[in-house]
Amino acid sequence: MGSKIGEDVPPGRRKLAGVLHVLYGQLGTVSLAGAGELFSRWGHAKDPGQISRYLNGKTLPPEGFVRLLFDLAVERSGVAQVGLSWAEVQEAYAAAERTLCKQCVRLKEEIRALKAAAEQGGSSEPDDDAAEERAEVPDSRVASSDATRLPVPRAGWDRQPASRDASAAYVVASGLVARAGALEGQENRPALLELFQGAAGLLTPEECAAAIAAFHRQSSSDSAQFAETLLRIYGRERPAEDVMAAALGLLEGHGLPSDASVLLKAGLG
Repeated sequence: MGSKIGEDVPPGRRKLAGVLHVLYGQLGTVSLAGAGELFSRWGHAKDPGQISRYLNGKTLPPEGFVRLLFDLAVERSGVAQVGLSWAEVQEAYAAAERTLCKQCVRLKEEIRALKAAAEQGGSSEPDDDAAEERAEVPDSRVASSDATRLPVPRAGWDRQPASRDASAAYVVASGLVARAGALEGQENRPALLELFQGAAGLLTPEECAAAIAAFHRQSSSDSAQFAETLLRIYGRERPAEDVMAAALGLLEGHGLPSDASVLLKAGLG
């Protein structure tokens, strides 16, 4: 059924995929489509392809989906037959790698460095010049200075409640845009897609919204496509609460209703 655990799946994700296979096997469903219909009845609309990616370890499911799968397995087969407690399932989920992206170790370090730089800056309302300096990514492939300019919130947004977290989100978004611009210049599409897949697993909702706004500020002809790609991956792979929070940020923080719509539609599958 296309759900064999991939050879390139890291150990933690492989263990979780094995647990999901055990739980899935207790449902008695004959097809992934049948499982999708079952999950939909409980508020987790999932297409067969997405369920397959959960089972083969390519995609990390939301914890709510894992809980539903566990509860349905126990309901249909009993605790003894399932052979796993919820605590054991939670442990496997917590140990699973958040992403399979080869760039993500480096990306994670860069995000940490960018956030630290934003916090040291001490301003919750970064101006473009200061933010450009803080947004410099430790990567020699970073493209032009335009790629590191921070997005400016649209008129009418009340910036007074902005926190250091918001400032850090802008800086992180700038770093992502810079990296994407560099890969675009190299015409490295596989690495670019991998970057977005990794970023979707690492960015907070606020950072995701800021990144989308930053992409829209770029002059590159591909920037709109970059924004849509990130939105669709983020909506598909992140928990519903993260998707809703990012959509709210796009609406209220950046005045981007069409992007919020794309994100929500992706989240609904």
